[in-house]
Amino acid sequence: MSIVLPFKPASLGIVATSPHQKFGRFFMKWLLRLLAITLPIFIAESAGAVGFQYLSIPDDTGRPIELGIWYPSNSITAPTTLGDVAQTVAVNGEIAGDHLPMVIFSHGSAGRFTDRSESALVLAKAGFVAVSLTYPGDNYKDSGDKVVQILLNRPRQTSRVLDYMMQTWPGRDHLEKSEIGFYGFSAGGFTGLVAIGGTPDWKLFPVHCAADPLEGVCQQGSAAVLSRPQVAARPVSEWQHDARIKAAVLVSPGWAFSFDPSSLSKIKIPVELWGGSEDHVVPFESNVGYLQRYLPHVIAVHDVKDARHYSFLKPCSEAARALNLEICSDQPGFDRVAFQESLNRDLVRFFRSELATDK
Repeated sequence: MSIVLPFKPASLGIVATSPHQKFGRFFMKWLLRLLAITLPIFIAESAGAVGFQYLSIPDDTGRPIELGIWYPSNSITAPTTLGDVAQTVAVNGEIAGDHLPMVIFSHGSAGRFTDRSESALVLAKAGFVAVSLTYPGDNYKDSGDKVVQILLNRPRQTSRVLDYMMQTWPGRDHLEKSEIGFYGFSAGGFTGLVAIGGTPDWKLFPVHCAADPLEGVCQQGSAAVLSRPQVAARPVSEWQHDARIKAAVLVSPGWAFSFDPSSLSKIKIPVELWGGSEDHVVPFESNVGYLQRYLPHVIAVHDVKDARHYSFLKPCSEAARALNLEICSDQPGFDRVAFQESLNRDLVRFFRSELATDK
């Protein structure tokens, strides 16, 4: 960014001999003092700034997929609020940079695209395009889809978003289309496993839940639906993979125990795994531990002490805490704010290592 001054600094050396010259000298000193105060603020707001776009695209049935897109920008930022999320961004600002790697965020069941807005903001400041979607039929406003359809639809809807970003999005020429990462939490972790090449075995869903009925996803009643013979007979070709994804972070990945080990062994991209020692919704051993055994390119496994399932969501506002104490509560002594800051730093490190073209 460059700023053109209306006067050359050398003009301060002119000796004022007339009222006009005295005024000019006074004005120049006043202007430079003003710039000394305001220019650093202006630069601070512009350098490392984040642009943001909010839009929707149709899925293959015509339902809207809500999108939030964060990206590097040199435009001036301002505080803005989207729903209950406050952020300082340049709404519809210009995109800064080329060959930008992209990370797509996949929320948990009944979530929304803002669930990881803080992580998206951090990645955008680090030079990534971060795109997050709200899944039709499985979100905070509408969870009406049946479990079978949710499991099948999510990978398809994820690929639909990648199609849009690389083929239609106005900023697509700024992307490095060979550098795409994925972040998925809970049901989003299941979505990611399918997307990167894993194939679930329909028969393993009810088998596991019969052996371990206390697992969260089993208690929700899904196993009864997935036990039906017509479900088990569905072809494996219904699972949609996406070879464009080159690295993945999977956090408390739900239903991980249902993936065929031979399909997991064929996944060649780097994966980082996260789980919580106190996660009783997606227990560590039957999900993260299972994947650790069968995925061949696990870069790191994080067993976060005292973390519950929802400890992996961003810290709650007071309004959110009043609405949903379960999601906002942590083990005594667990500092969600500090943990989330550490998690975000690790996301930048991992995706820079595995994706960034300037690594």
